[in-house]
Amino acid sequence: MKMDLVYNPVAGSFRAERLERLAEAFAAQGFAVQPMATTAEGAVLSGEADLVCVHGGDGTLRDTVQALMQKTGQDAGETPLCLAPAGTINLVARELGYARDPLALAQQLASGWARGTDSWVHSPLYALGETPIVSCLSIGPDSHAVAGVSPTLKMRIGRYAYGAAMMKQLRRWPRAPMPISGELADGTPFETQAEAAIVSHGALYGGPFQLSRAAALKADSVELITMRQSTRTGTAALMTAAMLGRPVEGMRGIEIRTCRRITFADCVAPVQVDGDHMPECAHTIEPAGISLRYCV
Repeated sequence: MKMDLVYNPVAGSFRAERLERLAEAFAAQGFAVQPMATTAEGAVLSGEADLVCVHGGDGTLRDTVQALMQKTGQDAGETPLCLAPAGTINLVARELGYARDPLALAQQLASGWARGTDSWVHSPLYALGETPIVSCLSIGPDSHAVAGVSPTLKMRIGRYAYGAAMMKQLRRWPRAPMPISGELADGTPFETQAEAAIVSHGALYGGPFQLSRAAALKADSVELITMRQSTRTGTAALMTAAMLGRPVEGMRGIEIRTCRRITFADCVAPVQVDGDHMPECAHTIEPAGISLRYCV
């Protein structure tokens, strides 16, 4: 079994020693491992792997999926994926339950491979324009914070760099109304307006927090969480409810919709996708026409 072990040398918690331990553990389980470092242009793949393992966070996973799409087009979903968590937050790895210990992870993957594709998690892929969304997207105060995160600080303190960026923008709090329309999962059209929007494809957002109980990687839909007014106090209340595990639906000014398509009337910016700032302008979130397969 040939494995591309894609790794991000600038991921939040990347360590060369851990990469070596992973490669050794996978080899002991019968995988022929080819380490593949990402570059400034994105992920690099051999094109010969039976399984692609991403050693990084959600952003590295997104880059890998994009590389598969560019390399194989609509057949990108044919190459199974797995994750060795090493990013800042690792939402997808958390949801799928991938072990952090190299030996345990290698055994988990060998067992999953032996069981076959019917036992794996199949995740319909959604995209913003040409950018795949493997976990989440947001537009509003948190996307402004992500755009302002210092890469150097992120390397030093990991996820806490996002909190530092959010605190920095408290003085100049961004607010702008966005007309949003689209199609619900049952085909019903909708229109609304909001100052902040979060789109969850995975169950988790910002760590071990779930904003919508319907959100799941295996769902053929995304959850749209909107805030009609993204005030400082309203945003703090949303974050507090999420951290305490309380439902956010029904909170003042917050609406949750299960959607198949979401369109922003204007080119909104900045946009956060899978923990990274996306400078490209795109209007619509919709199905990409493929499903990712996670070997678990």
